[in-house]
Amino acid sequence: MAGNRLRFEEATQRANDLVWAESWDDAVSSYRRALAEFPDNDSALIGFAWALYNNENLDEALEVYEHLSEVTPEDPGPYERRAEILESKGHPQRAAEIYREAARRYAQQDLTTKRTSNLEAAVRLSPNDAAVWSELLEIYRAEDQTHKAVLATLWLAYLYQHDRRDQAIALCRQMQRYMPHGPRIGQMVILLQSNRSIPQPPPIGSEEETVYDVDLTEVEIEDEARTPVEMARQRALAKLAESIFAEDRSALQSNSPIQVELLIGRAVDAQTRGEVDSAIKDYTRLLEAGVSMPSIHFNLGLLYKERMRFNLAIEQFEASLSDAEYVLGSHYSLGECYQAKGDFQEALKHYLEAVKVVDVATIEREHVDDLIRVYEGLTQSLVNTGEPQQAQQVSQMLVDFLGQRGWEDSAIKARKRLDELARMGTVLSLAELISVPGSEEIIRSMAMAQEYRRRNRFYSALEEIFHAMSTTPYYLPLHHLLGAVLRDNGNIDEAIEKFEAIAKTYEIRGQIPQALTTYELILEISPLDIAVHRRVTELLIQHGRIDDALQHYLHTADAYYQLAQPDRAREIYNDAFRLAPRGNPEKGWQLGILRRMADLDVQRLDWSEAIKDNEEILRISPDDERAHLALFRLYPRTGHSRLGIEALDKLIKRYLTNNKVAKALTVLEDLTESQPDSIPLRARIAQLYLNMGRRDQALQHLDILGDLQLEAGHREGAIRTIEAILALHPPNEAAYADLYREMAQREPPARES
Repeated sequence: MAGNRLRFEEATQRANDLVWAESWDDAVSSYRRALAEFPDNDSALIGFAWALYNNENLDEALEVYEHLSEVTPEDPGPYERRAEILESKGHPQRAAEIYREAARRYAQQDLTTKRTSNLEAAVRLSPNDAAVWSELLEIYRAEDQTHKAVLATLWLAYLYQHDRRDQAIALCRQMQRYMPHGPRIGQMVILLQSNRSIPQPPPIGSEEETVYDVDLTEVEIEDEARTPVEMARQRALAKLAESIFAEDRSALQSNSPIQVELLIGRAVDAQTRGEVDSAIKDYTRLLEAGVSMPSIHFNLGLLYKERMRFNLAIEQFEASLSDAEYVLGSHYSLGECYQAKGDFQEALKHYLEAVKVVDVATIEREHVDDLIRVYEGLTQSLVNTGEPQQAQQVSQMLVDFLGQRGWEDSAIKARKRLDELARMGTVLSLAELISVPGSEEIIRSMAMAQEYRRRNRFYSALEEIFHAMSTTPYYLPLHHLLGAVLRDNGNIDEAIEKFEAIAKTYEIRGQIPQALTTYELILEISPLDIAVHRRVTELLIQHGRIDDALQHYLHTADAYYQLAQPDRAREIYNDAFRLAPRGNPEKGWQLGILRRMADLDVQRLDWSEAIKDNEEILRISPDDERAHLALFRLYPRTGHSRLGIEALDKLIKRYLTNNKVAKALTVLEDLTESQPDSIPLRARIAQLYLNMGRRDQALQHLDILGDLQLEAGHREGAIRTIEAILALHPPNEAAYADLYREMAQREPPARES
């Protein structure tokens, strides 16, 4: 029999709230009440199992996860949790088996990262499983994880050595083609071919290197790590050498009679030989002679740094920043100089710039602007905190990364993982990945949570997020992702509350770009949140983003208008208008705001204010057609019809002065069509047709004008109109002549006193 849906939903909502509060014992009780109504509801079972797990009730949690495996057999999550519980309870073989089941289901869902982690857990508990090692080898090679691919090959060779030795050798040969300079694989081949026993390789996750008792006569030594500074130094030396023989010698022009080519050659030779002082002397003479090249500045900076003359080195590195080829090496070197001087904040600033250069060069194009804003926030947060110890620690992490062997490949691989998150709405920087402890695991969990979110599996996403938060509770991108999951799951109020807390934290940390981005997320959910609109505008003004602030003023005014508060919208427009002179003149902020104010005043039926708005528009832009026509319509509503006609006449005069006769005619035709009984409009369009020599159209409008004047009792005006008609010799000229005589002989009406 079906349970009570209302009791189920109330208990589930209560349980969810307790999960957020990490009140696990009460959450367990609430889930029990919910499941009493619908025992097989998978969402409630997932929450119940998670609460039991965190409440350390592992036996019951295991039972629930086993039941979930039956209810949702294709969901890998319950299998993974079962394996974790079995492992913690001391059942490694059974846990390894369940990890393999989880991996198989993750593979069916194309969740490669989770598939890999479960397979690795399986061989960690049961390392002699050749089938799992084979599967891992395939994954590692596809993902270019060289170190792990080597380890998987070593394990397979170890397992195959007795009864499948030929297959073991073939595997090693394949790996040698994949990585030709791997000495451990070469050692393995020698052991296999000589029928000697292979020792057991290290366990997965170990950094231990396996050493074999083999006499290797040739071992290839890898090249020295290429740091950004060394790369830039080699480039600078090559540029200087090329400049001596270049056909274009403009860079070598000098006001001094010295032999520039000779000095460059001597300086490069001295630097290459390690004769620092001689190289400094020659490079300095080149600069004094007016030969200024980024390559000279960079090399001279390196030499000054070597002599610990850091202030002089800083001057040269700043001069070499002008060339894109030396930006990375120069920022890195500036960081080293400031670090040596004990200015850790300034050093960190340049190290961050160096990593940003690498990061921006590798990120997908559409996310570049967002990434730059992330780095702006990081700089504000880390550099401006005034905490030398933190700056020194983060600087060292960045230096270690850029100084490691193969840092370029590492940067590309890291960015590839970060781009996956960016495509789902979370733009993170390489600097964050480097400087946050345990960042690899955090990014992996975020990627999984994003994938679960994409598939609308919100409880699984929350599990991943909470798991990552247990080790890094203050990492704001995790909280940001939590807010997104809450929003997607329909928990709107909780999502807004979470985003507000994140934005305020970013403000406290000085990461204003991230704070603004977070506030904008709130406005996507709640576009009429006036308090958030106001705070965004304040932040934009405080940080000099005037154009963005003006745009946001307009959004805020729109929000007030939609809330049926036009007076408050008008106040916001006034604030925006006062700020407008500080904006970019090319964007025409003042005119745009005045037009919005005028439209709003018309809707408020405040004709006087609308007139003032349009008069101000014409003061700024005298040719503004829209303002002239607005005044033509607005003045009569305040009892000043004559001023309205004057506004129209000014517009027509401007058109005619600027040879825009057709435009003037179009305006008058449109107005006459909308106000066919207007005597002033008929008179003006008739006169314009006369001026253009278009007799028939002029006669048509003069005829109507005369009738309107007669109906209105304008005898003198009607007589003048008939005179104008007769001057054109209309087809019924006799009839007009009779009318004219009759009108001329008729006594004019007495004037009213």
